[in-house]
Amino acid sequence: MQKCIKTICLLIVCISLALSHDASAQLKRYKHKRQYKNQNNRTARFTGKKLKYANEKKYLTLGVSTNALNYFGDVVPKTSMTSTDISFTRPGLGISSSVRLGSSMAVRAGFLYGRITSSDFGVADPNDALAVYRYARNLHFRNNIKDFSLVGVWDLLSNPGTVMFRMNFTPYVFAGISVFHHNPKALVPERAILHPYDTITPSEAGQWVSLRPLHTEGKNNAYSAFQLSIPVGIGFRYRINQLMDFEAEMSYRHLFTDYLDDVSHNYVDKGTLDSDLAKIMSDRSLEPTDALTGEERLQKLKNSDLINTQTVTYVGADGKPYIIMTGYGQANQIRGSSKDNDVFITTTFRLVFIIGGNPFTKR
Repeated sequence: MQKCIKTICLLIVCISLALSHDASAQLKRYKHKRQYKNQNNRTARFTGKKLKYANEKKYLTLGVSTNALNYFGDVVPKTSMTSTDISFTRPGLGISSSVRLGSSMAVRAGFLYGRITSSDFGVADPNDALAVYRYARNLHFRNNIKDFSLVGVWDLLSNPGTVMFRMNFTPYVFAGISVFHHNPKALVPERAILHPYDTITPSEAGQWVSLRPLHTEGKNNAYSAFQLSIPVGIGFRYRINQLMDFEAEMSYRHLFTDYLDDVSHNYVDKGTLDSDLAKIMSDRSLEPTDALTGEERLQKLKNSDLINTQTVTYVGADGKPYIIMTGYGQANQIRGSSKDNDVFITTTFRLVFIIGGNPFTKR
């Protein structure tokens, strides 16, 4: 009897295992059939849209750069906004980081520190009838720019592969927004003439002083040290190795200020300015030598037939007499042009290091 029970139990176990295996096989076939059907449904519904850029293709970079800065504004060789003097090109440094978001797009944040500068004495030709006015005006400046930018970068050639299989050469364009801090300065002369028969030796002589607090064109033309700009540009990227690229680019900055050089509007009555230093820095046409180089300049003007170098005297709003060169230093006489805002252009050479995957995507 016991032997018969054991046989029956063994038979039940075998049947159960057989049924279980068959059910498992049917379930697998059902899942496979369902998956295949779903895939076919997705294929049937495909409308031609691109698939989302794979997370494993996104990556983060760190860049360090050297830059060359050029300025266009009121203190240039010619009145054209494309006129500049290459000898006044100044260097700068930068750091940036970008996130690759698609086969042709990245977002880049960057910080730039550099200087722009120019001088009427250095760039204007006293023998040119169109430039002698600026030579006689005799203004100069230097301005340290601290700029933080956020731009979108669009590759002109798609990079659909992973970072290890990116293209060797890629041209690109970019555009975005930046905020920058600037502070135009000028060198104070050793001697200055404000009043008839009176030579002043400023206490700040030989020092670079900030021009913005002096309101050299009057308080009605005050401007902020922080400004916005729209950087746009073009460049190319060259692959050095698997984890390093070289980039070269040129950026044009559309500005919303005309005061990178502290020059934009007309002269104001010197009697309305707050200090002798402000009066000296607002009108430098009577300085006998160039403050930057020490070279003689006023005699060259007196020998020229292109400009009237005679002096006149007027009484300012403060009741004091002021001596000026004809056409300079008196209220409503032209000092600069507010027709166009200033511009600066940056040429950049950058080493880019690929430091890892995009930290903002979920794996």
